[in-house]
Amino acid sequence: MKSKRAVLALAFCALFPAWGSASAMPDTGSHDAQLQTQAQQKIAHAKVGDKIDLKVANAAVTLSGTVDSVAAKERATKEVMKVPGIVTVINNLQVADAAGGDDKLLGKVVHEIRLYPYYSIFDNIEASSDGGRLKLTGQVVQPWQKSDIGRIVASIPGVKQVENNLEVLPLSPFDSELRWRIASSIYRDPVLSRYSIQALPPIHIIVKNGNVTLVGNVHDQVEKSAAYRAARFAATYFDLNNQLAVETAQAKANR
Repeated sequence: MKSKRAVLALAFCALFPAWGSASAMPDTGSHDAQLQTQAQQKIAHAKVGDKIDLKVANAAVTLSGTVDSVAAKERATKEVMKVPGIVTVINNLQVADAAGGDDKLLGKVVHEIRLYPYYSIFDNIEASSDGGRLKLTGQVVQPWQKSDIGRIVASIPGVKQVENNLEVLPLSPFDSELRWRIASSIYRDPVLSRYSIQALPPIHIIVKNGNVTLVGNVHDQVEKSAAYRAARFAATYFDLNNQLAVETAQAKANR
């Protein structure tokens, strides 16, 4: 009898730790369900999009589906990571193609840049797109302008990627004075003064280390020559490059 009791006691002791461990294991399924509900609420509240599928397994979130822009895709990850307990996010979201293709997309990009209140005649921004992959080139005067513009265009529907190659011009009192003197001379010229009343005049003055470049569009060759002449005698600088483009007949017709 003693031997039987000993065997039973050993068997019970062997089973007890396993039973105790099993009872102490967290209910991961229930925990994941709670995290999923909270993450879905974050997505809905942020209005990232209504075509997002969200799954949670072992506190890891997987996002799939489509959104309108690369900014929405990035925001989805940020919103989900705000949920306490989420350890990682696998973002498989796809950005939907732009309606009308790259030409329509670039039209929206140009429109948004022109609406940016800090885009002036001392900046020059050019954009190109290949299948929604947007590339920005040109120059801006302030570093925060580069960040602002990148954020603005990333939110445009159809933008899948932003390559922000904008150059931040050197912060120089000499360059700053040069900009204003040349701009004043150009837009006071009788041939060009009609442009000065526009919200964003078409002739941009880019100054870098005392070197001046004129970019933008003018009506005809007479205006291009007038801008060059006005800039030439406005101040002392190292070099003057006149890259102003003369509008084509089609562009004039579309004005």
